[in-house]
Amino acid sequence: MVRMAGSLFLALALGLALIAPAADAAGATTYSGTIVSVDPRGGVLMLDEVGPWRVAQGKTVVTRRTIVVTSTTKFNTFIRVNVPGGFGGDFLEVALDIDDITIGDFVTAECVSEHGRLVALRVTLAELS
Repeated sequence: MVRMAGSLFLALALGLALIAPAADAAGATTYSGTIVSVDPRGGVLMLDEVGPWRVAQGKTVVTRRTIVVTSTTKFNTFIRVNVPGGFGGDFLEVALDIDDITIGDFVTAECVSEHGRLVALRVTLAELS
């Protein structure tokens, strides 16, 4: 009986651990694309997103997204590392700030809609080279 209660508790705890991150990002939508404008002082970045895939008049349709960044927006990237004793080629998250984002960078922005504007919770820079 004690073993069963312990297993039930463990299953419940694991279930809550899996649900908590989803609740934290409730209502968030991700947008990925190439940066076409960055205004750190104005707190705005613009990206061109290809998707959902659409073609009009023989050309791929690009959607321009204007995204507001705030003092609470997190910026990050992931780099590969080879640490002795660790997993070779593992990824390490590195914190950035808006000044590290430049025109032509490919990013994914996790956003919420506030008063008709997209507000970034997190912007992740993808290193493509």
